Amino acid sequence: MRFLQFLFLLISIPVFAENYFKVIYVADHKVDCGNSKKCFLTRDSPTEQWETFESSIEGFNFVEGYEYCILVEIQSPLLSNSIADSIHPKYILNDIKSKIKTGNTSRIIKNIPDSSKWILYKLKTKDGTKTFSIPKAYLQFHTKNNTINGNTECNDLNATFKLDSSQLKFEDISTTKMACKKHSIEPAFLKMMNEATNYKVASNLLYIYKSKYLLAMFTRKK
Repeated sequence: MRFLQFLFLLISIPVFAENYFKVIYVADHKVDCGNSKKCFLTRDSPTEQWETFESSIEGFNFVEGYEYCILVEIQSPLLSNSIADSIHPKYILNDIKSKIKTGNTSRIIKNIPDSSKWILYKLKTKDGTKTFSIPKAYLQFHTKNNTINGNTECNDLNATFKLDSSQLKFEDISTTKMACKKHSIEPAFLKMMNEATNYKVASNLLYIYKSKYLLAMFTRKK
């Protein structure tokens, strides 16, 4: 009997998987979402449509009239039973990447700051766009002499670059020659650098494009 009571108590306790991170864009106002409740409008990238977000975000003090880009920690249920399935993911604010008053573009940066280091967050690969919650690859821009150092996740790299308004071109890319794991992102990372044509910096986020197609997104390391 005691064993059954213990087993019931065990399966009644919410069990969460290991935390992972996600960047979320939050609109400057909330919307009605039933039962007199107000919900956020969110999206995963600046080019997507806003969608209703019914969960709360712990530690996030939302101020209407401002659009946000935030980094959140997400805890998802680990158990795959009826009790765990009823538990919603838990969202916890990790960092506010940007807070921009509606219609105010004063925080849009036209140039990449000298010696700024950017950590890879999203990368287009042959299998689709991958998101990285743990820092793996990065680029550090030295605008005074137009050089770059960084890491592909597998090897250190060096390159030069040309920057003009929204245009970006990487040149003379070289890496060390360490053998990479079978599923290394290095080929996709170097392909992104070779194909890059333009960029955008918004507060602490760097977007790298091939024409209008997003190749990668980076977050600035403080």
